[in-house]
Amino acid sequence: PAAGMIVHAGMVTFGAPQVGDMAIAVVDSQRRQDIMRNHTATHLLHAELRRVLGEHARQAGSLVTPDRLRFDFTHPEAVRPEQLAEIEAGVNRRILGNFDLRITFKPLQQAMREGAMALFGEKYAETVRTITIGGEDPFSYELCGGTHVEETGDIGLCLITSEGSVAAGIRRIEAVTGRAAYALVQHRFQLLNQAASLLGTSPELLPEKVGATLEELGATRKLVASLRQSLVAAEFSQVLANPRTVNQVTV
Repeated sequence: PAAGMIVHAGMVTFGAPQVGDMAIAVVDSQRRQDIMRNHTATHLLHAELRRVLGEHARQAGSLVTPDRLRFDFTHPEAVRPEQLAEIEAGVNRRILGNFDLRITFKPLQQAMREGAMALFGEKYAETVRTITIGGEDPFSYELCGGTHVEETGDIGLCLITSEGSVAAGIRRIEAVTGRAAYALVQHRFQLLNQAASLLGTSPELLPEKVGATLEELGATRKLVASLRQSLVAAEFSQVLANPRTVNQVTV
């Protein structure tokens, strides 16, 4: 409702609170930490997109929730798999570097002169909040009013889950961090172990086993097709050996 005012929305689950009643507000710590991880990861992702794809890759929208992050950016073509892998590796390299986040308030014009990233079309107050990541040689410097971790190492892990187009010249990346990233890794490991078990091999040898199985399947399909042709030819020979006569015409 007004600049600088924070509003808390809640649901009455029991009782009948009245204006003027005392209230105790408690932050959901785990939910907040998940949001902080995903939010700081979007800043790291933005920096890596610009490093790998070029300075034209700028934020065009984002969504930060406790369980995932979504980041839209300007780019004229699909991101190649090797580029996506490099971006993800770069984000996690920054996470493992455990860089401090410096949060400062300064005049908008000063921040813009210093090169702070701002959202196109966004309205900012004369004094803005800036987030700097990267020590003496920062790699991320943005205007941002959201909640963040204190150190990048708090994110734990970041995994890109998808990349695709949402509009002409606009791409979208979705990713998970922290607890959600760990859950994804565990799930993928379980699937990998199940697949290896079904094929009677180890996870490390699964690609070779799958390749050999596909070759065997291909050879089997060719054999089945050949046998079907032979069977049809034999059945047709039997028909030719015993033709019918209809109106003095051999059928």
